[in-house]
Amino acid sequence: MQLVLERIGKTVGAQTWLRGMDLALQPGAVTVLLGATQAGKTSLMRIMAGLDAPTEGRVRVDGVDVTGMPVRERNVAMVYQQFINYPSMTVADNIDLAPDLRTPI
Repeated sequence: MQLVLERIGKTVGAQTWLRGMDLALQPGAVTVLLGATQAGKTSLMRIMAGLDAPTEGRVRVDGVDVTGMPVRERNVAMVYQQFINYPSMTVADNIDLAPDLRTPI
């Protein structure tokens, strides 16, 4: 799956969190998102997953514009650094569980 962000911007009130962000994630690649506290890393990831909407720009998955698409239809998810849904399970087991919990629309 290829995920592409085009000119992503996020403004909340008078604060600009992201401005003109471009990013292309290729299938099978490992990508690291680094930045200072409040640099917009989580905001960017939430926009990728569809949990927040950008105020400008587009999100594409395999060439399809998913910017306004509901979260369930995007086939994109995010895993938090310190949050595990089921502490008794490994991180991999928690990730593997997500598709099993998904129900058809």
